[in-house]
Amino acid sequence: MNTQTLRLWNRQYLAPALMSAVITLLITLFISYEQVEQHKQLQQRDLKIKAQQLSEWLDINYSIINNVLIDMEQLSKQCSEDILFDMRSIMFNVAPVVEMGIVDANGQLVCTSWKKHDQPIYVTPPPTEPGLRFIGPVNVEYMQQPAFVLARSLKQGGEVNALVRISWLKNQLQNRSSELGFTGLIHSDTGQPIIMNGPYASPKSGLALPIDQSRVVKGEFDNGLNQVAAYSPLITFPELSVVISDEKKIIFGDHSNFSIQGAALCLSVWLLLTLLFQYLIIYLSDSAHLLKKAIKHGEFFNLYQPLINASDKQIIGAEVLMRWQHPAEGLKNPITFIPEAEEKGFINKMTSQQLKNCYDELRPILIQNPDFIVTINISSNHLLDAKSVRELIHYKGLIPNLVLEVTEDVLVDSNDDRIQKAFIKLTAAGIDIAIDDFGTGYCGLHYLGQLPVKYLKADKCFVASIGTDSINSHVLEMIVGLSKKLNLITIAEGVETPQQVAQLDKLNIEIHQGWHYSRAVPANELIKSIEITKQRVKGSEENLTEASTVAG
Repeated sequence: MNTQTLRLWNRQYLAPALMSAVITLLITLFISYEQVEQHKQLQQRDLKIKAQQLSEWLDINYSIINNVLIDMEQLSKQCSEDILFDMRSIMFNVAPVVEMGIVDANGQLVCTSWKKHDQPIYVTPPPTEPGLRFIGPVNVEYMQQPAFVLARSLKQGGEVNALVRISWLKNQLQNRSSELGFTGLIHSDTGQPIIMNGPYASPKSGLALPIDQSRVVKGEFDNGLNQVAAYSPLITFPELSVVISDEKKIIFGDHSNFSIQGAALCLSVWLLLTLLFQYLIIYLSDSAHLLKKAIKHGEFFNLYQPLINASDKQIIGAEVLMRWQHPAEGLKNPITFIPEAEEKGFINKMTSQQLKNCYDELRPILIQNPDFIVTINISSNHLLDAKSVRELIHYKGLIPNLVLEVTEDVLVDSNDDRIQKAFIKLTAAGIDIAIDDFGTGYCGLHYLGQLPVKYLKADKCFVASIGTDSINSHVLEMIVGLSKKLNLITIAEGVETPQQVAQLDKLNIEIHQGWHYSRAVPANELIKSIEITKQRVKGSEENLTEASTVAG
């Protein structure tokens, strides 16, 4: 496999495969990351919802007990049998409550749902502020078990209360706990656990206290584990909050396993992207696409090679040459893209841009010298397109001395009626024709007599043969002789040395063109060159005038 074949294989197959592999990997990583993050968010939200549901459930039960205590406010503090019966009846309908009691203003427990105390038991004097409050845990005298107290102060002093079993509350928390986490009821201001199921721990970063709204905290806890905890305060007792926590690896799970379906999907994406990149590379490297893009982005530009009057060596015109400033390959020679442009049908659009740029750039010269010769190359494509012919005639009005250069093969094709009609229209508009690279092809004399040809451009190979024994050196003399007989003007291309200039002057060739005088240059340099040659000629004329005066 040679280097060019290997380079083509790399560009069409290896490069698309690698690019698609990288993109597939990035897409897979992105999707995996998004899935993991989404899973984390869902799990955190689920944990938060569980904490809210538990706090709402407690609020419902505490609201029921609160309503019971409100009803008890209507009972007498005499603790009669009827009152005790009513208290037991109320307690019977509220499962969490194991005891109810009445306390007087002095803090004496007058009676409970069990019995009336002959010797009142002293407890904490109730506050005068109305409303539900939470106390505990406390030890139940008759059952010797801990319980929470929910109490309400009476308007006339004293309080009514209800004892809630801690075991009942703990069972509810246990149902919402895992082996690696905990569920509990904590103090909203201090974070102090009140009742807990599982090993309670606080986040090392410190939970923002007080807990005034539902939130989720994740990170390292003071038990050394990475955990996630959801907090939700109670509405009935804002000083209390539910907390549900679990280890982070349990909450977020392990999503590192890659399924067969995922592998198949990645392979499908890779194959699809590879085919897509192959298509794009072929499309983007296609010459038609590149030429179309170059036209759209104005990558073609003009250079101007001066035409020199042989008698006084002044610049009397210029040939407009097209160049391509390729964004990746740099400056491209016309031989690398003009044939392709003609074959793909883009040459007419390119010439249209060339004419516009030419007029815009040479306008200062044309204003000062309307006879300035401007030659531009055209092909059969232009002559066969009516729109292009009309455009050439339009620019004849803007560039008075516009000359169209055609090669000999175009003249041979002039048997085509459309080309003949095009030449007739162009001649009627006053446009002159120059035969480019004359002598290198086949052109019968009858074509030169029938068509509106004004200039013969002798190919540079004949000029290069000057001073050699090559047969081409005699061909140049024959071209000049033919031109004189047909009253045509000869332009010599490729003039590079003073010796060639001297020989061309001997042959009386009217116009010279070549690197001896100037390379093809941008319009601004052409304008400067014209001014320099004018000054040089003017200085020579002034010197001759002075010499004549002295001699006289």
